[in-house]
Amino acid sequence: MEKTIKIDPRIFISKPFITCPKCKKDSFGVLMINRRGYTRRCRECWFSNHFGLPELNKKVIYLDQFAVSEMMKAINKKLKKEKNIDRFWFSLFEKLEKLNKLQLIVCPESSFHRSESLLFEPKAMKRMYEHFSNGAYFHDPGTIRRFQLVAYFRKKLGVKDKPIERNDILNGRINEWLDRFHVSIDFGIRDEEIVDLKKSRDAVFEALQKVFESWQSEKNKKFKDWYLEEGLAWGKAMAEKYAHQLAESAASIVSGQEYNIEKYTSFIMSEELILIQSLSYYVSGDQLEKIKKVLSFLQSKDLLEISFNEIAASLWASIAHQAAHGGRKKPPNRGMVSDIDMISTLLPYCDAMLIDREMFELLNHGEVKKKVLKYKTKIYSTSNKKEFMAYLDDIEKSASKEHLKLVADVYGEDWTEPYWNMYEEK
Repeated sequence: MEKTIKIDPRIFISKPFITCPKCKKDSFGVLMINRRGYTRRCRECWFSNHFGLPELNKKVIYLDQFAVSEMMKAINKKLKKEKNIDRFWFSLFEKLEKLNKLQLIVCPESSFHRSESLLFEPKAMKRMYEHFSNGAYFHDPGTIRRFQLVAYFRKKLGVKDKPIERNDILNGRINEWLDRFHVSIDFGIRDEEIVDLKKSRDAVFEALQKVFESWQSEKNKKFKDWYLEEGLAWGKAMAEKYAHQLAESAASIVSGQEYNIEKYTSFIMSEELILIQSLSYYVSGDQLEKIKKVLSFLQSKDLLEISFNEIAASLWASIAHQAAHGGRKKPPNRGMVSDIDMISTLLPYCDAMLIDREMFELLNHGEVKKKVLKYKTKIYSTSNKKEFMAYLDDIEKSASKEHLKLVADVYGEDWTEPYWNMYEEK
């Protein structure tokens, strides 16, 4: 049996309602909002008019996975954990809600959010980090590293480019006015993904334990020694991976063996191959000469000038220094590699970051702090949560009366009410 569904188009016209210029009834509501303007339409006479909206300059605040998790547990009553959650997370959710809806901040999501949420309530976590991202998300860390390396390499070759900026690293328009509707696509999570993630984390942790033991024995080294060692390690590892994969592929061709499709696909999609091909594009000479020049660059001290490597090297050097001189008795936990990956690639492009205590302490280590101060990113954790709330208060105070009135005119007086029932709706 056929079923007809009738939709009243008036449902798409929402408050706040004002007097219609044409029919004079108080039915002139908001039909749609886009990045630079909004449209009002009358629910009675259908008269429409478009209004422009001013440019925005939102603060970019990165919320580490642990912060997303705590806020999710705080307001997700289905988990029945709210009684055990620090009240700070309720207050933070409320404040971020208000600033987000006032068009003053955006909290972009990242690939780290997705991967780190696979092991605990992934759908609920996704709901939370997408809520504050407004559709803005950082490129994956491999892409960010490649952008930085290519920009530096081109500069070294004498090409004048503008420096890598926030908009180059982010997808989505961070400074657009919010629409009322949120669209999310669920791509699903395969069991294999979770298994592979656990295996990878365990393997990295096991390797890190051995490295940590080695650091503990290196009593004569200083921070600068580890910094140089770690700063050269990344490029060297990329060059070695590339050479190994290339040699393996060549051996298969010479011997007439069939390709292992999975291994071959992994190679052609690997960070090292994409990076080296991208860099070799800017080098003159035959293919072999290009590759030699690129590999030489990746193993040079030039890489210490590139932000992701400078930050990561300083963080690992700090851990090594603590291990050798008694400041750290146990190796870093399983999430440390991911945390350093996140910090090193995203920090330069954020106005502020809320991270866990351990990473906060590392970033405030004397030598590390010197390295990251130039990026002017404000760093917060639960260690200085009062300062973070004060920072957010200052953002709210910075909004002009005209801006606040415009938000109320477009969205309504109750727009900034916290979305406490986010997890109660189906």
